[in-house]
Amino acid sequence: MFGVKKEKFSKAELERGKGILNSLVIIVNVLYAFLIFDLFSMLPSPEDSKLNIGTLSESYSEHLMVLASLFIGLLMIVVYWIQFNRQLGNLVKSSPMHAALTIFQMSCLMLYLYFLRLETIYEGMVFALQMQSFFLALAGFIGAYNWLYARKNELTSDQINEAEEKKLLYSLLPEPCAGLFSLFFASLGSGIWSVSFLIIVPLGYVFKKIGYNN
Repeated sequence: MFGVKKEKFSKAELERGKGILNSLVIIVNVLYAFLIFDLFSMLPSPEDSKLNIGTLSESYSEHLMVLASLFIGLLMIVVYWIQFNRQLGNLVKSSPMHAALTIFQMSCLMLYLYFLRLETIYEGMVFALQMQSFFLALAGFIGAYNWLYARKNELTSDQINEAEEKKLLYSLLPEPCAGLFSLFFASLGSGIWSVSFLIIVPLGYVFKKIGYNN
């Protein structure tokens, strides 16, 4: 798959593809900004109307697991945002299928936030934790597949070589693999579920080594 030679596009094809790509960048960046805003809107609110630093810290200390889940959500959203811009920065054009996969990936992240919001309401809900893991993993694997699709269909720039394309692919895999891994810990509680995401660290190292050795 990585040995495909890029072909020249007609001027009309290139212009259409560039138009789709430019629109996709704007739409998805706006959606990512909304996701981050939505995450902050889920922060626990103190019940005492006389707000001060004491009531605020007390409210947060009572919802530590929710804060941990929100921190994981913020981290993963930002990582996926960076990955999205890395991928599109190496494309010369998009296509309807590529754009559809990107929007599908964003839909998965929005569903992830839906279940994260449920967890902030019903702390420790196992189903909500499981669905967060599932949609985080699905979003990441869709992103990785979309990069393969872009390479196979010659959407990538001539400025990125085959070795760099492989490294980029492997760099997309630690987060969805961590999401899949955490799925098995959801039934053990939100604390253990949150800690299970630390598997990203060794996974990142492993996939980086694989990317450099292939």
